[in-house]
Amino acid sequence: MKRVVTVGAILALVLVFLYGSSAGNPRIVFADVNRVVQEYPKWIEMNQKYTQDAQFYQQKLNELIAELEKLQKAGAPQSEIEKKQAEILSRKQQYEQLLQSEYQPKMQAVLDELAKKIETFAKAMGYDFVLKKEALLYADDAYDVTEQLVKYLKSQ
Repeated sequence: MKRVVTVGAILALVLVFLYGSSAGNPRIVFADVNRVVQEYPKWIEMNQKYTQDAQFYQQKLNELIAELEKLQKAGAPQSEIEKKQAEILSRKQQYEQLLQSEYQPKMQAVLDELAKKIETFAKAMGYDFVLKKEALLYADDAYDVTEQLVKYLKSQ
């Protein structure tokens, strides 16, 4: 998959250089998308909420695990212990599904918003292309706009 993305990026660059753009020489830059996302304030806020919710559910699981340990120490029948283990596993899966169903759409919304802001940034700066650093085999650091992009997004 990475090879396809890399080949696609290279082909796009070759086509741009061969055919140019309507405004003359295209302005191509790149950014470290992982860093941009990790430093995006709305992403940070969402991750904090996710962590709080995950900790809440983990506390619920810890309570069930404590009950299981009490059963084991008290010498409860194996069937009762297995029933508690099954309950813990079921709850864990339930909590993971709850977190995923709540946060997956939120994550996608933040990423979509971020993509629009990157487009606005690129247009304001006069860039024709903003490529992902991860998709490049080589690029001169002079074309790295990660820092400027992070500052722009934090100012929004």
